[in-house]
Amino acid sequence: MAGTGVYKWSAIDRVCNSAMTFGGNIVLARLLDPSDFGLVAMVAIFTAIAQNLSGCGMSDGLIHKANPTERDYSTVFVFNAAFGLILGAVLVVLGWPLSKFFGHPEIRNIMIATGICFFFMTLSFTQETRMRKDLDMKKMAIVRLSSTASATALGIWLAAEGYGYWALVATQTMVSVFSFMYYLLVSRWIPRIAFYAESFRELFSYGVHLMLAYVAQQIGRNINTAMLGRFSTPASSGLYSQAQKLEEVPFAITESVFNWPFLAVLCNEQDMTARKGLCSQMHRRLWLINLVIGLLMLVVSLPAFNLLYGPKWDAAVPVFRLLIAFGVCSSIKLFYQTVFKAYNYTRLVRNLTFIEVALQLGLLTIALLYNGSIMTVALTQVLASIIMLIVSAGWYVRILQIQGTTVAGEFMRTAAEPLAAAVITFAFSYLWQGASPFLCCLFTGLVFVGGFLGICALTRPPYYALMITYIKNRIGSKSKI
Repeated sequence: MAGTGVYKWSAIDRVCNSAMTFGGNIVLARLLDPSDFGLVAMVAIFTAIAQNLSGCGMSDGLIHKANPTERDYSTVFVFNAAFGLILGAVLVVLGWPLSKFFGHPEIRNIMIATGICFFFMTLSFTQETRMRKDLDMKKMAIVRLSSTASATALGIWLAAEGYGYWALVATQTMVSVFSFMYYLLVSRWIPRIAFYAESFRELFSYGVHLMLAYVAQQIGRNINTAMLGRFSTPASSGLYSQAQKLEEVPFAITESVFNWPFLAVLCNEQDMTARKGLCSQMHRRLWLINLVIGLLMLVVSLPAFNLLYGPKWDAAVPVFRLLIAFGVCSSIKLFYQTVFKAYNYTRLVRNLTFIEVALQLGLLTIALLYNGSIMTVALTQVLASIIMLIVSAGWYVRILQIQGTTVAGEFMRTAAEPLAAAVITFAFSYLWQGASPFLCCLFTGLVFVGGFLGICALTRPPYYALMITYIKNRIGSKSKI
């Protein structure tokens, strides 16, 4: 596939970044209570909306444009900075009414700190987009890893010193401040403080639909924790948030490693036949990776939660299991959206996202009126995602002008072996019941991986030969060294 080095550095970036974030989250979860996480999760929806509003989707406009000019980059930088300053002030002002709405005075200070740091985040968007357009993933990886390491270390120190939820606030908000400083050091690109109306109109017309779609996505992703915090308890919101965070880790890796750079690769490929080949190859790859990861997380969920976070987080396990389906569906939907953006169907991305969020909000309203349990709330998110995955697949088939049976066949050819391995693992799990969480995770993981590889050796799916060839080449290269 084109751009192998791009995917390599994207993988290094995301895997190491996720490992640091994941490790920091484990430490913070053991030092803090679910209610601390709930306080931050309640207002996550507002900061996420502001983040996506600030860029107005113009970063994707720069990626989509064949040869963006310095005038384009300067225009986006000035707009991001101005809009970021305004939205940061709005977040600060919202602190008091939100603290009254949720009934927790701590939220006011959280929003003030978030608003101040938010401005620095918007200043980094253009530098990051420039590197992404140039496929300079190595420098991006350096900046992102350094920022995450700095913010995580600060958050852990604050938690150890007894600052409670402020440790989480610092971990999430200070990343933007560190990113701003490190991008200045690494990129050495200073934009001109200039704004050009023609550049703005061109990039805004492409990006505005994506901006609206991103905002809607963030509403759908964060509304559940906000409503649980309002109508239940901060602890319920914290449990849901922690389950969601753990579910997001592997799928965020596939998104950053494959989907994120895939847009630039696809837009840079002008041959339509080659584009179709790239899409088909990526589609099969994502289904296989997501299903294997999702089912592995499903079978190890209970001992893994107990091992990583401790017994006080066991109530989050059922929610986590349910949200795995959401993660798989969301990752494939994001791939479809990447294809839509490359083919200039930004209005379609916006409309489908609006429909999904409206569907989820309708289901959530029913759940809160008639039940309101944490599992029912999670189910609303999963059902909406499954329905819209099917709808998005239909549009994918239409835009690429391929047969629907082709897409269904790509899914079926990758799903059978992982599903069979999961069934085998559940069937044998009684053998190690009562063992320590570590041993349970170890035995479960070994049985799943062994079962998957054994079934593949018998059925010989299309990807099996490629997988064996890759392993042999890696072993051969190491033996020569």
